[in-house]
Amino acid sequence: MKKILILAIALCAATLSFAQQLQVSTGSAKGSTYTDMFTTMGKYCGSQIALVPLPSTGSVENLDRLVGNQVNAAFVQSDMLYMRAMTEDLGSIKTLLALHPETVHFVAPQRSGIKSGGVLGVGGSEVVLTDISQLAGLRVGAAGGSVVTAKVIQLQSEVSYSLVSYDTNALALEALAKGEVNAVVLVGGAPLGSVAALPAGYKLLAVPPALVEKLKNVYRPIRANYRNLGAAGVPTVSTDALLVARSYKTPKMVDALAQFRQCVLASLDEIKETTGTHAAWQNVRAENKGLWPYYDLPTPAGKR
Repeated sequence: MKKILILAIALCAATLSFAQQLQVSTGSAKGSTYTDMFTTMGKYCGSQIALVPLPSTGSVENLDRLVGNQVNAAFVQSDMLYMRAMTEDLGSIKTLLALHPETVHFVAPQRSGIKSGGVLGVGGSEVVLTDISQLAGLRVGAAGGSVVTAKVIQLQSEVSYSLVSYDTNALALEALAKGEVNAVVLVGGAPLGSVAALPAGYKLLAVPPALVEKLKNVYRPIRANYRNLGAAGVPTVSTDALLVARSYKTPKMVDALAQFRQCVLASLDEIKETTGTHAAWQNVRAENKGLWPYYDLPTPAGKR
């Protein structure tokens, strides 16, 4: 009887200590950068607050869930927020944590197959694609959240390529191999597996300085390096991976979010120096607040 009573008291205490849960929309249950990073957050901060992951297909579904009040927080690319904000009010969505940069990769074949000059298709020379300004009038493929990135860059850079949407990155790359599109947009923390796995015969297109300037309100300049493509320091842009939350007024939710953020930032150095944590953590900086409005939270109640 005494053991049962002790167990009941322990369970009650545990329930009280985790009275407030944070449900977070992450990424693929089979594995993704978002899912991996949230798992790490749980290892370091799960003893302080109950963190509940909800697997998803990525940024698009994550933002839909957050706007629909199905979760408390979600992993989202910052450019997706800017795109959605063009047609709906996202003023209540704030940055809880600014994470790593997600590099925008414009992949094209080494040989474009596009002829310039000549008469009636005879003669002329093959166009060598080097930067994305040359994609005007050409076909560009993308899948998932990369479709949004391709749209935002298309609008802000004023490079009028024709965007073709695919269900997966694999299908987009298959279309590129068949010559159905002239380039493919792939977005993710570098090195991105789908780019690192490409065989010889492909290249990364640069984002030239004039276009970087046009994109600066949404994207940051970055350089991409892939030995398999012979790419060393190709200039491109990146979007921030963010953990965003809805704005709350109740003390229990505000304090839960503040406690969670403080724990992650306080654990950042240890996370980075722990062997086996995802490489994306190395590019997370505590001082970075991202380009989307930051959530102004008070000091957690237990830390005052």
